Amino acid sequence: MVAVGIFLVARLLPLFRVVPYIMYLISIIGIITILLGGTLALSQNDIKRGLAYSTMSQLGYMMLALGMGSYRSTLFHLITHAYCEELLFLGSGSIIHLRKLLLDILQLKARI
Repeated sequence: MVAVGIFLVARLLPLFRVVPYIMYLISIIGIITILLGGTLALSQNDIKRGLAYSTMSQLGYMMLALGMGSYRSTLFHLITHAYCEELLFLGSGSIIHLRKLLLDILQLKARI
């Protein structure tokens, strides 16, 4: 459900290209999302929250690419990111299950 906004903006991109300041606005939203998502991902101790904020940062990269008018590369990034993120969440769930529901990254480092 997170990627629906990216797909909607991608589908409406020919409409947005008519008005240049909308493209600038989409780019600025992408830059803000990149910075906010990356900063919040680095500050998290919970595995799942860190992955969720890194996904937010990747969606910012997709918005920035849409703001620059790159339709195909955005959809390619969207599809490849979906597969990689699925594997990351499955792997983190496996680690959480193996470590007996331990979500804190700092405590996981101490046990290794």
